[in-house]
Amino acid sequence: MIQISEPITLEKLLPLIQKLPEVEREQLRKSLETESQLDAAILLYQEGEVTLGRAAELAGIHRFEFEEILKAKGISKIVEVNSDENLEAGIAVIRELQKSNISTEEQ
Repeated sequence: MIQISEPITLEKLLPLIQKLPEVEREQLRKSLETESQLDAAILLYQEGEVTLGRAAELAGIHRFEFEEILKAKGISKIVEVNSDENLEAGIAVIRELQKSNISTEEQ
């Protein structure tokens, strides 16, 4: 494992990468590619360019996993409703479903 104690430039990093065995270079490349895809997907999602599901798809992961990553990074999930009334109606439906689930579990 390489320990980095100061900011490193690309000029310093490339020779270190070239010294790695081929398998480790390939693992590093894949890891960086995956992180880049994830970062790009998060940015597109935050900017409202793509939906949560599409961002997860672009990142190459399941939507629920993408939601967990957003949560871990402190990024709020974007929820759009077209009116306060629709939001209140949706909340009411969720509360009723929760009540019916609790009643079913108690039986």
